[in-house]
Amino acid sequence: MVETKAMVLREFNKPLVLEEVEEPKYGSGEVLIKVEAAGVCGTDLKIQQGMVPTKELPLIPGHEVAGVVAATGAKVGRFREGDEVLVSFYIPCNNCRSCINGRQTICENLKGRIGFEFNGGFAEYVSVPEECLVLKPKEISFQQAAVIPDALATCYHALVKRAKVKKGDCIVIIGGGGGLGLHALQIARWLGAKVIGVDLSEEKLKLMRAYGAELVLDGQSAWSEAVYDYTRRGADHVVAFVYNEQSLEQGLKALCKGGQLVPVAYSPEYTFNALQAHLYEIDLLSTRAATKKDIEDCLSLVIQNKVETVIGEVLKMEALNQGLQLIKNGNLKGRLVIDVE
Repeated sequence: MVETKAMVLREFNKPLVLEEVEEPKYGSGEVLIKVEAAGVCGTDLKIQQGMVPTKELPLIPGHEVAGVVAATGAKVGRFREGDEVLVSFYIPCNNCRSCINGRQTICENLKGRIGFEFNGGFAEYVSVPEECLVLKPKEISFQQAAVIPDALATCYHALVKRAKVKKGDCIVIIGGGGGLGLHALQIARWLGAKVIGVDLSEEKLKLMRAYGAELVLDGQSAWSEAVYDYTRRGADHVVAFVYNEQSLEQGLKALCKGGQLVPVAYSPEYTFNALQAHLYEIDLLSTRAATKKDIEDCLSLVIQNKVETVIGEVLKMEALNQGLQLIKNGNLKGRLVIDVE
């Protein structure tokens, strides 16, 4: 038995443990990837806390993966050993009505997700279906590539595919200085929207200005009033990367009539004012992760220098628990990446 290292979640609300594990097996249509870098997000923290449905423990999380093809199954035809790749972590059927309509993240026969139902990339090696692979161009690093499948592509899916943000729209980004928010800000600017960023620390306010926000607001204030003062009518879209009672309340108040509230962050603990949404015909627009096509589109944007990946911290795999604590404390200014080299 060949053994490799991985960070294993054995008990919810407990630190992950660095262990020697068996090298993943791979089927005829799968590849074995030598992981070089893996992104870390708030969902990984929720997985560690038992707040997200996954397979039974133990689990190796990590759904934002970039690496090198180490071996291929007998039926793999498009990739070969040595190819540098990034991973689309949803495994859809590609045949149901949702998939045919380009909505693979709500596939009616979803086989699972890398890092959720299947072991993921907080490990030296991970096995994934060939259909999940996207070829990584040489001009971007593995760390950059690891940010694209979620931190960048989730924002692209929310703004482009779901909210359909267009030139001239006004968009408020709650949590705009974080690992997701800074990518959403860039995508909104690329789409030609006017961006108002909301966050807590002065450092994050400065970051949002640096990435093109026209107005930045302190999230501890009654900031919806400032949105109305600035726009004279309210925002067309409010995208929330922070989900709590205050952010939802202020987000609804900041919207114009017929506007969209787009919660990317989620929690079962908070509700919103349905009466206000009714009176103003506010659209509550849900959004879920990103499709493989979204990831490929985002990769093109990075290659063309339309947007850039924002990495706030790089840690070694054994420091993953420290990284999760940074996310919990809200101290990151950009995306956390685990270096597995």
